Amino acid sequence: MFVVALVNSFTGNPIANGLAKEAALHYMDSHYRDLNLAIVKSGYNFKDGWYYVSVQSDISKDTAFNIYVDSYGNVKSDDYAYEVENNFTTFRRLDKELREKAIEMIAGKLNYDFDYIALRFVKEANLMMFERDMELDIHKPPLPITIDVVLFNEAVSYDKIAEVGKALEAILAANNVPVADYNIRILPLSDKPQNEDQAVSWVDSLSVSDFPAAQMDAKNLPQVIEQFELNRVNAVNEKDKK
Repeated sequence: MFVVALVNSFTGNPIANGLAKEAALHYMDSHYRDLNLAIVKSGYNFKDGWYYVSVQSDISKDTAFNIYVDSYGNVKSDDYAYEVENNFTTFRRLDKELREKAIEMIAGKLNYDFDYIALRFVKEANLMMFERDMELDIHKPPLPITIDVVLFNEAVSYDKIAEVGKALEAILAANNVPVADYNIRILPLSDKPQNEDQAVSWVDSLSVSDFPAAQMDAKNLPQVIEQFELNRVNAVNEKDKK
């Protein structure tokens, strides 16, 4: 009995889980009938002792959220306002599509040993610029996007970073994909893990972050990138001191 009680304390009680799903069905019918919701899965959060019931609309791919129910079958809350009305579900879907398109567009097209490739929306994303269930137009994204790459190379230098940046710029231009800035990190080829289970060390890497696309045409690009990164790091350090 002790073992059963211990397991239930982490995974929840099957009977209470069933009550949670039943309560969620009644809640969906009374609060969100017009959304055509269906239960996708349910589970238990041992931290607060509540059950969550994940629901998804069959008429809206971005209408997905959780209903939270206590162990007695009482609905405590839901996160529809946070997840759906604030466009977080839309953001996550489009962000995933962006990353998939980046890999499709760049991996195999450029002769570099990439460890990571991603297009993503800028950090200061205003989620209100999204519209629920909108399609991704990568040529006219709803918010500025940035490109992130990490690669292994024998040469770890700003010359190589500039070379990679120009290669990325060319392939993005060929595909009519606007980006606001570039994030490029080069790792020594000698630090490349021998298998997927090994962690990647960034100790001896070199990088540039948030380098503006408008400066990619600068003369002496490697020197411009190096100075930009030095200024950026100094600004961050000064901010941390305050």
